[in-house]
Amino acid sequence: MWGLVSSVAIILRFLRSYNPKLLIPAGRGFTPAQTKIKELPFRLMKNRQIEHILVIRTGGIGDLVLSLPLLMALRKFYPHAWIEVMGHRSRLELLEGRYYADRICSVEQSGIASFFVQNGILPEELAQYFASFDLVISLVSDPDGLFSANLRRAGVERVIPIAPLPRSGSGHYSHYLLSQLRHWGVKAGLTEPKLFLAEADQEYASQFWREHGLGRVLAIHAGSGSPRKVWRPEGFVQVANWATEKLGMQVLLVSGPADQQATRQVVQEMKPRKPLMVENFSLTKLAALFQKCRVFVGNDSGITHIASAVGTPTVAVFGPSDPRIWAPQGKHTAVVKSSFPCSPCTRESMHRCQRQKCMDSITTEEVRKAVEMLLEGS
Repeated sequence: MWGLVSSVAIILRFLRSYNPKLLIPAGRGFTPAQTKIKELPFRLMKNRQIEHILVIRTGGIGDLVLSLPLLMALRKFYPHAWIEVMGHRSRLELLEGRYYADRICSVEQSGIASFFVQNGILPEELAQYFASFDLVISLVSDPDGLFSANLRRAGVERVIPIAPLPRSGSGHYSHYLLSQLRHWGVKAGLTEPKLFLAEADQEYASQFWREHGLGRVLAIHAGSGSPRKVWRPEGFVQVANWATEKLGMQVLLVSGPADQQATRQVVQEMKPRKPLMVENFSLTKLAALFQKCRVFVGNDSGITHIASAVGTPTVAVFGPSDPRIWAPQGKHTAVVKSSFPCSPCTRESMHRCQRQKCMDSITTEEVRKAVEMLLEGS
């Protein structure tokens, strides 16, 4: 008993003398040993009230959507906390005022770059902004730990750095992020990514449906952030023609700035009925339209993840990327993946590959069967 009391007294003396700003000298990285020292008081204080949280989430649209379970876990664990998300504003609009974020902030602002520099001069206004949060969760590429160290230099006492790319064997990306939260004491059960729409979003979609006389709709996104992840356009054409002729569906064709070539080919070859084009819509409007669609078909892309996250039956076509890590989640989703022996492959192999044979090997029949299965089950 006295041994336990003595141990507790030692820990309390350590905490009283602990100064997080002295742990990491200005502008320097931190060693694994220093990291362990830093974690101890954070773990012991994990149940202390957290009122203001900042999550820094860079990356693509799909990365953001797959981070929704992490944000939901924070919202549930700290139900009264103010949660702010920093990233690319056009993507973060999916979150602001829609359950996850009380406010969003652009990462593309003057002064951010100095936080990635050793011995950098930190802008006072930005340093004060970061220091105003009780907890900062950083999902940015920070292999040297400079960004996290500079956040602490700015006055942030609790920083959770999470590597944006999981190591091999970490499982699905959403599960990996939740496991990182659990490591720091945040209770995080497994959940599927889910987007919540505002009332104005739903009203917009309903008006769009009325204006265009839409009924049962198949949404198609024939592009992707990487051309190496794109299924052949004629495959989408065949699926679209089948859906209109055999199932009596209308086709909504989604296109963004990077999708023009694939989209043009689908429009030219679709017969007899041309699709309704949706070009360069905001992500919130796309999410609202997808929620009213009967089924969605797309490549491994952020747009496909949005369709799945609003609950629309979603068929995702995968080739070089690994669906065990990056696939949309839920019983309302189906993944059609290549059986090519080199699929999935590493990023390096994907960029070296001159022709994506894995994508070419996926047949129209496979995608059609996946669509039929989801329609029958919904």
